[in-house]
Amino acid sequence: MIASKCLASFTSDLEIERNTLQAFIEILKKEEQALIHGRIEALDDFASDKSRLIEKLIQHDDQRKEYTQNQESTVAKDNMNTWLIEQHTDQLKAQVLWNELLELARAAQQLNHSNGLIISSQLKYNQRAFTTLQCAAGNVSLYGPKGQAYI
Repeated sequence: MIASKCLASFTSDLEIERNTLQAFIEILKKEEQALIHGRIEALDDFASDKSRLIEKLIQHDDQRKEYTQNQESTVAKDNMNTWLIEQHTDQLKAQVLWNELLELARAAQQLNHSNGLIISSQLKYNQRAFTTLQCAAGNVSLYGPKGQAYI
């Protein structure tokens, strides 16, 4: 069974991780709005903020793994609730935090996927526009069936 002091520290770490993930989601939402409204200059700042928070989230994940290993068990993410119940049945806060983390992770994944689709769509549009401009400038020659220049 987990000592109360250790579990309190573990719970505190989960709270910090949840707050970090919430901050990450807020950046993803701001990134989404910048993409939708064409504020591309803001994306560099968001990218560096996201990288910083991802590093923190990786550290939290490593700490969680270390904690469970110190408890002489290896816990997969999908078994964390079961493990928490087995270790300390009256500690609901850690279970609630863990479930919040899972929900936030799903939301972050969806937002990141959505932002990726927006970026992909804008990239395709830009590529088509660039090709059109190259053709109009005469940098790319396309010919019709009778040998005339064709765009």
